[in-house]
Amino acid sequence: MSKKLLPIILAVAICFTTLFSCRKTRVASGDPTVNYFPITLGKYITYAVDSIVYLGDTGCHQLETRTWLKYAIDDTFRDSQNRLSYIMDVFSRIDEASPWSPVRTILLTQGVIDPLVLPPPAGVPTSNILYSQDGTQFEKMVFPIVEGQSWPGNQFVNTTDQDFAFYKNWNYTYQNLAKSYNNGIQNYDNTVTVLEDNESVNYPAIDTAVSAYRIYAKEIYAFNVGMIYKEFTHWNYTAYNKKCVAGVTVIMRASDHN
Repeated sequence: MSKKLLPIILAVAICFTTLFSCRKTRVASGDPTVNYFPITLGKYITYAVDSIVYLGDTGCHQLETRTWLKYAIDDTFRDSQNRLSYIMDVFSRIDEASPWSPVRTILLTQGVIDPLVLPPPAGVPTSNILYSQDGTQFEKMVFPIVEGQSWPGNQFVNTTDQDFAFYKNWNYTYQNLAKSYNNGIQNYDNTVTVLEDNESVNYPAIDTAVSAYRIYAKEIYAFNVGMIYKEFTHWNYTAYNKKCVAGVTVIMRASDHN
């Protein structure tokens, strides 16, 4: 695998992932749904990461790879608002026999959403999980989890920056609450899906004269485990180049956790 492409694959996988597993979890405010995203010191989860890089050349070549990522919560601190936050270190390796190498640090904060009405109506989010990487913050989940609940998960992302423009107007939505799911490695009895975005314009295989793009992002969480599946696709096609799509697809499947 090209050394130039590995950082791209890792960045995509890391940037769109939240996780974590634990056997013992504190339930805040009597809300059991927070256990779909448990956070506990010393816990970890590993993923098999399958990636396809669409090179965008005239031959429509693709590079398919498999790597492994490990996420581990190692420490805590108080942020500028005195909120308890967790430090999550990310490690990678090229195969299961290789040692882990550190690649990134993520910050997780369990926040409180101020309701407009006290007490808030049933189903109105009162807390959330904030996920920060390289100065960019995502609102990955809101609680309590309710089927069909939607929220602007990328509202804190600077979408005026060209590199982050594709995040604009994503509408995260809960689906398939308490349903079972098999991620291709293991079956989980109780999960919830977060559909983050699903949009497309044209498809070059149908009409090469019109520019096109595709964005699809979905994460699936298992109760008392954390994120057990992630699917992300982002590619673009510019008609005047008359080449092929350029972008990436990443699929992450939980393979081990404590």
